[in-house]
Amino acid sequence: MQLGTFGAILKFASELEEAASNFYEGAAKKASLDLQKTFTDFANVSKKNKQMIERTRRMEMQEMILEAITGIDSDNYKFDMTISSEDKENVERAIEIESKTKKFYEDSMEKLGFLPNVKKMLAKFASERQDRIKRLQGL
Repeated sequence: MQLGTFGAILKFASELEEAASNFYEGAAKKASLDLQKTFTDFANVSKKNKQMIERTRRMEMQEMILEAITGIDSDNYKFDMTISSEDKENVERAIEIESKTKKFYEDSMEKLGFLPNVKKMLAKFASERQDRIKRLQGL
């Protein structure tokens, strides 16, 4: 589905963060002790990111009512949220989640670059995702 407005992009971002948080909370319950902390940390950061996205959406919405945006299709960023009983599979799924979410933030940042506060937030989230990918690959 095309995300053609500022509100639609940030709503989808909020949904991605919530889905990631739910995955990590569920995966933490099935994970080994070493992985539990990583997944719990990721879930908590995703919850905070969701709050920041929603706050930004409310604050910046006035400026964006009439701006049309093209080239962001939500289908390109969806991921498998199935939680496995195997740590290895959950880590692989987590890398997929982080990679697709990072790509979404990078693509959105490019489209919403004319809003400095939004661009800064999306750049921060993309960078966090890259750090998470590195952390997961090191497990």
